[in-house]
Amino acid sequence: MLLQYLLENLTNVEIEGQTNIEINKIEYNSNKIEKNDIFVAISGYKEDGREYIDNAIKNGAVAIVYQGEIEKVDGVTYIKVDDSRIALAVMSATYFGNPARKLKIIGVTGTKGKTTTAYMIRDIMLASGKKIGMIGTVCNTYGNVKEESIRTTPESLDIQALLARMVEADMEYVVMEVSSHALDLNRVYGIRFIVGVFTNLSEDHLDFHETMDNYLNAKAKLFTMSDFAIVNGDDIYAPRLLKMIDIKKATYGLDNSVDLTATDIRVNPSYVEFKMYVNKILETIRINIPGRFTVYNALAAIGVCSLFGAQMDAICAALGALRVPGRNEVVELNKSFTVIIDYAHTPSSLEAILSSAKKYTKGRIICVFGCGGNRDKEKRSMMGEIAGRLADFTVITTDNPRDEKPLEIISDIESGIKQTRGLYKSIENRRQAIKFAMRIAWKSDVVIIAGKGHETYQEVENGKKLYFDDKEIVKKLAEEMPDKNLG
Repeated sequence: MLLQYLLENLTNVEIEGQTNIEINKIEYNSNKIEKNDIFVAISGYKEDGREYIDNAIKNGAVAIVYQGEIEKVDGVTYIKVDDSRIALAVMSATYFGNPARKLKIIGVTGTKGKTTTAYMIRDIMLASGKKIGMIGTVCNTYGNVKEESIRTTPESLDIQALLARMVEADMEYVVMEVSSHALDLNRVYGIRFIVGVFTNLSEDHLDFHETMDNYLNAKAKLFTMSDFAIVNGDDIYAPRLLKMIDIKKATYGLDNSVDLTATDIRVNPSYVEFKMYVNKILETIRINIPGRFTVYNALAAIGVCSLFGAQMDAICAALGALRVPGRNEVVELNKSFTVIIDYAHTPSSLEAILSSAKKYTKGRIICVFGCGGNRDKEKRSMMGEIAGRLADFTVITTDNPRDEKPLEIISDIESGIKQTRGLYKSIENRRQAIKFAMRIAWKSDVVIIAGKGHETYQEVENGKKLYFDDKEIVKKLAEEMPDKNLG
């Protein structure tokens, strides 16, 4: 594509050099640059893309997009913009033929529940005969294709490339998890969502957003890009958010004032069941993911899919067969105690799953969790206090320590659990921690292994990832343990 065509949708640009040159592809990673590529220098969390311009030119870049000030060399075209992230999003859409305009895109945002809600929407739409792709934390899927996901919402260049592949695969709909980072960093800039969903808001990512007001404002951006809003009316931030939304909207929840609600909720160790009125007929829905929060996620998904004509038989069939990796996932062990793996890695999500488990657990709740390094340190003691208050026994262990010392993270968690009367033991090695929890579990106990969910690695220093799968470890330990220790 000629550079002049690639730039035609940008505004407020200053160009130095030729624009009638053929561009091979766009890159924001200088190490991926090849001959005749264009390099977009965006800023990351810790690094400034401008520092890699020389490397990009060395690798063959013929054009550079940047903001701010840089040193220049002869023979390269320079495009100065107000915001290089917006420029990347706009150029990427142009390069791939504006694929978002050819798709009906559903966006799901919120602190908790994005992944499960997205899976529910996808599966209901598939059961309804719709061709739908999914972009999210666990994986990206369309048709028979399943691709690894690097982050909840990819960078704009990667999103546009993915959407283009979905168009090529004849998808009609896409459901996308939209993180607050993606909204703040303009990864979804220029995409129009046919529906935007808000699940909830609780303390998280304050190392990035700094305040809850900033966090809410980031989430609210989705609804400036959407045609219709579906909002959890029970959430504490719902009144503020609803006042910020200027488009058509509907609410869901368990309060009588919402538009879509459920009744007769029954939570069991391996499933949740509830009833809801559809066309004045009381329908019963069963989902194999225990917890009241599953009802909220289901209501959001049902609300979305109803807009596209989903019928109750398709809804019941899809939700009845639903499996979401690492989201309140019951591991099939055929034992007299239950093991649940969940991605809960925030105070609110840990409290939600432990509070839910208390309502259906006949024995004890044994909780295994840690906290990630290089992230908000304030939540560590909070999560320790929550576990000490709600679990019968807690095993504190390692999560993704990254560049911090695991024992120091564990100590931070201990400071919170010591404020309670909760029983606990600290075991740095995560496999050993899981093994200990399973060994002390007996009949009717529930072991909740929180924090990593679907992840199959532990991230240690310098970004290195070591293979580790909670679910796989649980199954192997169950096979190795003598029956007397299995309830």
